[in-house]
Amino acid sequence: SLIAFSDFLDKIAQAYKQNLPFVAYREPNVTKLTAFFQENDTLHLAHDFESKGFVFAPFDTKDAIVLIPDTHELQTEFEAQAVDSASRAIPFPETAASKETHINLVDEAKTFLIENALPKVVIARSKTIPVAHFDLLQTFYRLLAKYTAATVYVWYHPKVGLWMGATPEMLVTLVGQHFKTMSLAGTQVYQGDMEVSWRSKEREEQQLVTDYVVSKLKDKTLQLQAGKPYTVKAGTLLHLRTDIQGELSKDMDLKSLLNTVHPTPAVCGYPTDKAKAFIFEKEQFDRSFYTGYFGRLHPTEKTTLYVNLRCMQILANDKARIYVGGGITQKSKPQLEWEETVAKCNTMQAVF
Repeated sequence: SLIAFSDFLDKIAQAYKQNLPFVAYREPNVTKLTAFFQENDTLHLAHDFESKGFVFAPFDTKDAIVLIPDTHELQTEFEAQAVDSASRAIPFPETAASKETHINLVDEAKTFLIENALPKVVIARSKTIPVAHFDLLQTFYRLLAKYTAATVYVWYHPKVGLWMGATPEMLVTLVGQHFKTMSLAGTQVYQGDMEVSWRSKEREEQQLVTDYVVSKLKDKTLQLQAGKPYTVKAGTLLHLRTDIQGELSKDMDLKSLLNTVHPTPAVCGYPTDKAKAFIFEKEQFDRSFYTGYFGRLHPTEKTTLYVNLRCMQILANDKARIYVGGGITQKSKPQLEWEETVAKCNTMQAVF
């Protein structure tokens, strides 16, 4: 049912205060928000993808996928409100140690790629920042207002934690047997113009990613098509994107499609198995739900799932952990890769 925006925010605040699971989200370029609320703190898991509700899945495919059933659904229209303009974004400095660690990891990744003649691995880092007097509703509101072209969400389960984010990347849409997915690669800072030139390194990387996704899907699907790459904006960043679509063959379902496309080359690298092995061995932290996926599961109508990028976990004691990463190739420059993660951190930090 459609309710007033202020009442919708009140419901979120109430559920959070009562330690009850909920999720509220808005898809790209629309004003409608949807929320699901649970009346108890049972931890529901998605095993078969046959249930209806909102799934929240981790990067590691061996870990459990949490489901918030869609039994109590509310919707509202986003209303722009004046936000206190006096509160400027506080810079959260980077430490020399975290810079050194990341640059060393980029060097290790490049060596790994060269020695094994592999195209790409995605490495990530986390950054914990102080967020004194954290205000859930204000932070969620700022994400909504700032990232209109992203999928913005706040997700809470007392047995798992509180997560928020604004992602530019759709993982998969499925209606009946017809699916859509995308390949996303290349990043540059938005300078006020969408008509940008991409270096050959980025165009090659984008084409390799598209070819890889298509090769993984082609034996399992019918009428597979990949479009032409184009530029998309995500907050203060630009990316190259290619849309891919087709029909699932009769023996394929959503679960097997997800096993094929997750994790994507944009969050893991490829070939998947080798890139994933490097990540699990070398990254110094648990990605948890970062670079996993989330979204509404509706087996009989439309399921749309998004990759959990540009996200953060709100911790106890007024701290937030931000997760960012970047794709490394044999030609990557460690200093530039570090700077890209700093730009991505700023995307999230700007809401505090």
